[in-house]
Amino acid sequence: MRTLRAALAVSFLAVAYVLAAFALVGQQMAPRRRPRTSGDPGGLVLTEQEQPGLWAEVRALAATAGTRAPDEIRLVPEVNAAVSEETSLLGLRTGTRRMFLGVPLLQGLSRNQLHAVLAHELGHHSTSHTRLGALIHRSRLAIAEVAAGLSNPLVKRPFRTYARLFFSLTRPLAHAHEIDADRLSATVAGPRTAATTLRTLPALDAAWHIYLEQYVEAGTHYGLRPTRFFDNFTNLMSDPERLEELARISAAPLEAKTSAYDSHPPLSERIERLESMASADEADKSGNAASILRYPSQNFLALEDKTFAGSGLTPAPMAEIVSVAGARAAAINAETLLNAMQDNQIVPATVRGALDLIASGNLDTLLDLVEVEDAEAKRKVIARLLGAAIAHELVGEDKARYELSWAGPWRLVDIAGQEVDPEELAYEALGSPGYAAALRAWVHQLDAQVDAETPALTDAETSAPTTPDGYIGALAPISGDGFRTLLVTETGLMLLKPSGSDRLATGLASVTSGSPGRKLIQRALDRSPAELATASNAAYLPWDQIRALHLKQSSSGRRSADITTATGGGWSLRWTNAAESEGHIWPAVDHYLGRRFTVD
Repeated sequence: MRTLRAALAVSFLAVAYVLAAFALVGQQMAPRRRPRTSGDPGGLVLTEQEQPGLWAEVRALAATAGTRAPDEIRLVPEVNAAVSEETSLLGLRTGTRRMFLGVPLLQGLSRNQLHAVLAHELGHHSTSHTRLGALIHRSRLAIAEVAAGLSNPLVKRPFRTYARLFFSLTRPLAHAHEIDADRLSATVAGPRTAATTLRTLPALDAAWHIYLEQYVEAGTHYGLRPTRFFDNFTNLMSDPERLEELARISAAPLEAKTSAYDSHPPLSERIERLESMASADEADKSGNAASILRYPSQNFLALEDKTFAGSGLTPAPMAEIVSVAGARAAAINAETLLNAMQDNQIVPATVRGALDLIASGNLDTLLDLVEVEDAEAKRKVIARLLGAAIAHELVGEDKARYELSWAGPWRLVDIAGQEVDPEELAYEALGSPGYAAALRAWVHQLDAQVDAETPALTDAETSAPTTPDGYIGALAPISGDGFRTLLVTETGLMLLKPSGSDRLATGLASVTSGSPGRKLIQRALDRSPAELATASNAAYLPWDQIRALHLKQSSSGRRSADITTATGGGWSLRWTNAAESEGHIWPAVDHYLGRRFTVD
């Protein structure tokens, strides 16, 4: 039966050449035909001179598979390993052979598991079992490519109809070819290792999609991309909660959706077949697959640079990206809730107004803002929006902050570093007015903690001149002790906490893709230094009352300034490279403080 199918496949393939020629002629005659260009195949080329060990192992695997080694090996940012060829005549004539090697595979597989993957891919081009298998494999790929590229309706429909018939006829041959490739991977790495690899690949793919969608894309919305791009993926896979999640996927991998062009048998059958071949004493002690490279970290960084070249994205530590993304997400949800309250004439349209409604038992006033019938769905939506509004307010007042969580992507922590979940608290409050009182008490408790930790000015400091004049520079947003804006004047420094209107303005700036830091600076500079110095939310330090100011910058891009006053008090301020600045801040500080100003 297999021989008969092979003969029919060859016959169909011969017809395919005629149809393909007709299709390509039709494409030539079609109006507005776009010229075909050969672009960069992508990835980072790993030469044999740079990576002799890798090339030696790949050549050995190719020899075992009974096929020629690739002409190029390229490192790519994908959960993928593949061997492709530039073919013509629907795969009958071959050209440059390339091997693509995904960095996530090197990070998540053992060296033996990588051998299993590469042996399988090289096995697609092997002629050890049958030359027809490799020819059918190349032809299926080539026919699929031609069918996908057709645009002329006169040739597209008949060729695609023929392609479906060809793929249906050759599917059993393609399945047999895949089974032969699996046997080769078992011969190279051991059946148990080959089976474990098939279980691991779907988990790696799931982890990579989580990393891209929840972490990387969170930054691209704000013009940021993570530094140490591939190291971050290793960190995600090392998180205990993620490990449990990936272990569940590996134990019962889901079948991928297949198309008419797919050549693989069901994954469960492939795993079962390999596990039935395994021996009890088989063990994998080969170490991490990245060890196949010389200086893998350098290669990963070089690929990172190439991947993001021309993207226009600013590199930033992942911790900074999720902090920005978490705060912006909270700001958007907060704006949604408060606008809905205002549109429905709920007064006051504030977080505390919402909490007062819940505490007084007027739950329906809030729940009816959600236009769905299901009561539980209403409760969940309002809890999510109210929790975000609370979080937005706490973050804006420096009572809480978003931190990186590889189980998250972020978590909200209070000023003591304890994780808090306003959404969960809001959900409970919507179920019981008693919880609303507890939620209000918790928010007020954070208010008290911040006020208690803000150092008060001493008599010596408050007796200093309180009429500064002439702005030199400004920096915002900063954090520390509730302050958000640093102003440099001709007579000293001023630190400002945001007023209620400041928080509203910066929240709107976040939602409208503006800059909260720029908004804070503009609002401060709209008032005179003398006027600001007398405000209750301002602290003014003349130059002669500053004992020391120490400026520090970490490798992650975070910056801080420790200010010590003449009486031994002071503040510790923090900000990131994303903060807005105006004027010559630090040269002015250096000019006025001299040796009292130090820099790390």
